[in-house]
Amino acid sequence: MDRNRLDPPAQDTSVMAAARHHAAHVTSDSQEFIDLCAETLARDGLHHVAAYHRGVYNYSVDILDELGRDGSLPDGSDTGSSRELYTRVGRQLNFLLGRMDRALRPLESGRLIRTVLRLGEASVFHYYLRPGEYLTGVSLGRDNDESGDRAMAGLATRFGLALRQRGLNYGGFEEGDPKDPLRWRDLEVRSGPVTEEEALHTDRFGILGSGQGEIRALCVSALSAEDLQYAAYFDPAAGFLSADVLELASLAPYFRNISRQERRDRYQDIARRLPFVVARLNHSLKAVLPGRLTRTVFDVDEGALYYFAVGDGPFLLGATLHQDRVFHADRRMNVLNHCVERVIKEGKSGEN
Repeated sequence: MDRNRLDPPAQDTSVMAAARHHAAHVTSDSQEFIDLCAETLARDGLHHVAAYHRGVYNYSVDILDELGRDGSLPDGSDTGSSRELYTRVGRQLNFLLGRMDRALRPLESGRLIRTVLRLGEASVFHYYLRPGEYLTGVSLGRDNDESGDRAMAGLATRFGLALRQRGLNYGGFEEGDPKDPLRWRDLEVRSGPVTEEEALHTDRFGILGSGQGEIRALCVSALSAEDLQYAAYFDPAAGFLSADVLELASLAPYFRNISRQERRDRYQDIARRLPFVVARLNHSLKAVLPGRLTRTVFDVDEGALYYFAVGDGPFLLGATLHQDRVFHADRRMNVLNHCVERVIKEGKSGEN
């Protein structure tokens, strides 16, 4: 693919550090958007951004040269090959996430507008802009996951403003408060915001081992009428357990076209497909970033689904129906993941 270097405006020192590349078909009319991408990059946030239209690469910006000079790139990688690989992943995700979007449509929650993929110590972001047009981003280093994601959300929103479109509130970040995070102990000390008398519903299938009672209690404790309305633990080799508060009357607006039981059934159907989806994503991304996929957020028009790997095989699936609480529900899932991992680890220790 023919890419030409674009010279950044000399007066903007924040942009000068960014390397810029674009395909031969891209015209000067895209310069404003390329500038927006370059201004979003930061050492402690987003390191690479690329734009695509219907799976075709348009342009990209990055600060990989700077990261390469101080040894911040993944071991064994260099600036040139990393840039090419990060650009290529956008084309691969266009196909894979297009299929995932179709798989999520039966939930009646709208389009897939944002996807977050964590692999080892890095994260990949895929943001829908409008039909056929999307952005991908890469943040290196686990500490830069949230800041990179927020930067992508801000960038996608600015693209929308330039096109005079209404924002999608990607990730629910307009409501999230990064200074008020949940803590690990929150799931351990509180009884939970809902009880069985307050519309709690649970399901279980198979034999999940001695820790299943504690895992179920943690899933129940993680639930919230406002943030996380569904939480489940799946072991493809053994079965699953789930807890939800979908019966709450306050959630009635989300069940105009789908019943509560149908939504549960579709969550279970998606969970059965996820091991294959994750395997395909791992295969596509392993040449780009080291490590395996451990966390995925599928952010749709109305809420989000969360995937967290728990060991080798089992995983957690969570869901929120409220778009303005996607960030908060994500924090709850992070806490739940840490607690379930501890239960499983302690269970294995007791068997030895």
